[in-house]
Order: sequence, then C-alpha cells, then structure tokens
Amino acid sequence: MGLPELVQKAGGAAEILGGDGVDVTSVEYDSRNVKRGSLFIAVEGFNSDGHRFIASAIENGASAVCVARDRARDFASLHQDGTGVLAADDTRTALSRLSAAFFGFPSRSMMVIGITGTNGKTSVTYMLEAILKQHGLIPGVIGTINYRWGGGTFHAPNTTPESRDLQELLWMMRRDGVDAVIMEVSSHALELKRADDIDFDAAVFTNLTRDHLDFHHDFGSYFNAKRRMFHILEMSIKNGRCGVMNVDDPYGRELYLIRNQFSYPVTSFGIDTKADYMPERRSINNSIHGLSYRMERPDPGIAINLKLLGTFQLYNSLAAISVSHQMGVPYEDITTGLADLETIPGRFDVLKSGKGFIVIVDYAHTVDALQKLLESVKELDHRRVITVFGCGGDRDRTKRPLMGKVAEANSDLAIVTSDNPRTEDSDRIIRDIVVGLEKDNHEIIPDREEAIGMAVGMARAGDIVVIAGKGHEDYQIIGTEKIHFDDKEVAARCL
Repeated sequence: MGLPELVQKAGGAAEILGGDGVDVTSVEYDSRNVKRGSLFIAVEGFNSDGHRFIASAIENGASAVCVARDRARDFASLHQDGTGVLAADDTRTALSRLSAAFFGFPSRSMMVIGITGTNGKTSVTYMLEAILKQHGLIPGVIGTINYRWGGGTFHAPNTTPESRDLQELLWMMRRDGVDAVIMEVSSHALELKRADDIDFDAAVFTNLTRDHLDFHHDFGSYFNAKRRMFHILEMSIKNGRCGVMNVDDPYGRELYLIRNQFSYPVTSFGIDTKADYMPERRSINNSIHGLSYRMERPDPGIAINLKLLGTFQLYNSLAAISVSHQMGVPYEDITTGLADLETIPGRFDVLKSGKGFIVIVDYAHTVDALQKLLESVKELDHRRVITVFGCGGDRDRTKRPLMGKVAEANSDLAIVTSDNPRTEDSDRIIRDIVVGLEKDNHEIIPDREEAIGMAVGMARAGDIVVIAGKGHEDYQIIGTEKIHFDDKEVAARCL
C-alpha cells in the first residue's frame, strides 16, 4: 500500500513530511520486527523511546518512519535518502489508526464486545463465548488467559495487546471466519490507546476496585481510564451499539448516571440496586454443585443454572446475560450456553482430594476479588477455610496489608507466601502483608510450593483449602526470570 493511501485511510493520523512515493508492507513499533518496506512508528514506551531505534529500523529495511511532531526536525532529512517521514501529534494515536487502516479495519466486519473492569473480565468472556457458540456464531476471544478462535489457542503476553498486534489479531480472526469477538479491555490498554480504533458493538463495565495504582497513581485516573471504554464505543460506526453497567458498583452507578451523554442506549444490571437485569434474591443458591437463580427483571422466572461455583459469578453471569440479550440472543441460547460451561481456568477451580476436603485454585489477586472469593467459599458447607496467598512484586504496595486483613478475617488459617516477587525482595513483600494481620491465625511460609504443601497436608475432611493469586498462571516470576510453577499442579501432587 502506498504511504499517501495509508495516511488517507487513517484519517490523517499523521502528516507526510517527505518521501511520499514509498510503499508500506507492514506497520511496526518494534524495530526488531521491521523488514523491507515496513513503516516504523516511534512510540515512547515505559523503558525506552522508539525514536532511539529509528536508525536500526531503517537499517532493517524500513521504507518510512513516523515520529513525534515536536521531534520531527531531528529526522526531517531522512527523506533525502528515500525514506518516507511522517509526523504525528501523538505517535500512540498514529500507531492505532495507521494499524487499523493497514489491516483494513477488521472490527467493522464482526460483532465486537469489550469487557472492562477490575474483576470478572475473564469469566464474562468465557460465559459470552459459550452463549454465542450456542447461538450459532463463531466467536473469538482476546483475554488474560489466552487468545483463541477456530479451535486454535495462542499465548497471551498481555490481556489487551498493543494496538498494532490487536488489529492483526482481529484481521486473522476475520480471515478465519469469526463472527463475534469478545475481548477483555484492560485499564492499561485504555490509557495507552490500544483499543481506540476498534469499532465496538457493546461495552460492559463489571466493577472498579483497588488495583494497578502503581500504573495509574490514583483512583481517579484509574476510573478515567476505564471510562474511556464508553467514549471509544461512542466513536464506533456500528449501528445498534449498547453499554452495559453494573449499578451495584459505585463507579458503575456513576457511569450510569451520565448515560445521557452517550448516543447509544445503556443497560444496567445489579442485585441490590434496581436495574434492568436482576435476579430474584430468594432464588439464589450457591453450592458445591454450582450456582443457580431465577431472573426477576426484565423477564421474571427465567431459570439460570451454572456449573460454576461462587456467588461472585452471579454478577459475571448477569453481565453476560445483559449484553448478549441486548445483542439479540434469545434466552434459550443464553441459558443453555451458561449451563453447558464446565469451568473457567483458574477461577474457583476445584480439586477433590478423595479425603473429604477440596482445594480451590483462584486468580483472586485484588482486595475485592479475594474478599468475594472467600465469602463465596464460606457459603459452602465447610469445617475450616485454609487460605494460601501472597502479593506480586513491583506492584501497588498499599494493597498488601489490606489483602492480609481480608485473608485473615475470612479464614480459619491464613498462610502468607510469595506470589510473583519479580525484582522485589519476597521477604519485604511479606512484611508489607503482615502489617494488616491482627490475629494469630496465620503462618508465614515464603516458599510457595512449601506453603501449598503445608495447607494440603493439614487439611481434614470438611476443610476447604484456597490457593489464591495466580489461578491459571503456569509460571512464577522471580527477579526477571519466569520459571514454571502451576498452583493446580502443585496442589494435585500434594493430594
């Protein structure tokens, strides 16, 4: 594709300063991926500035480069050697728009549902995948655990990929016949404009609780990042768009109160607050066999039965029901799809011991998620709850004592251990957690495998062992090294 054509299709995301006769064979933001004919876009990252790698990109065959406008003077002469030069006010915006244009705006040819919120995104995507399959569609999923479609599963380095990679994923899905894409949209992705040029059909807000303050610095910035999801939906060219919000969550309620700012309809779901989609409270049943309830609104009496455990999945199922119903899926397909969903990796994942106790592996790694997980566990018949947990390194330190407080308050025994310490000292992380402990019902076992072994070894009939924090992850990050470690595997060996 010619450079002027690409820029025109991208709506003038950048200005051509010279070398407009070149062709573009790919769009790249990593100079190591540049090949002959690539357009290299210099993005300022967390650890490095893409402008430093322009010479390397040209050496690797780049036919054109895109730079920040305030630095264009430093690179303007490149066109004299035949290299195309673009300038953009914001190279992140340019990366998103030029990538979407290069891959032919693939999101415009499929239904795309975006899920954002602190907790529940992964569960909602699995539920929607099951519902849409039952409805006869071919779904694709982009999320925390993996990217998957058409029987193929691909490693997910990020919950939401960089904009260029995201557009390529969507292009591949469209090529392979996917009808509907369900994607988790993280606050990082929203802040970094990775999803700006996706034409969404629907956006779902699950909740907002304490997390990622190491990145966003304060809760207001975190909320504003999440709120961008609904402004991106506003810019979509799709007809029949809708927003879906959890109005039991104070931030979801705040979003819902400004719904008139949007040109699309907004639907609500909740349990305690009157909403468009609500369960009949007295019908809610959480047991070791699954979760069941009946709808009260908008259609009383619809029976919902899930094999999934945990009352917190009630909110996730309401989110999936709300958005799929708004997208035209009949209740028959919704209820059947939900009933057929067997499990979600690392989300209330149950291992039976054969000795009368069970082990639950769960991804809960925020204060709210751990609280809801343990509250759901305590609703099950049990003798004791034994919880193994830690906190990740190089992340928000302020949540650590709160995690300790929640674990201690909701467990008969809390075992504090390491999570992914990364480059932090694991003993320091544990000391931060211990600040929140006020009783003596805890043990400190820094080695995670040893901690799991202790919990499983001391469990007796009727006990529930909860291993929280890593869920589906099959690795542990110590320093900068990622080593194989799977909570479920370790627990199974100990049983």
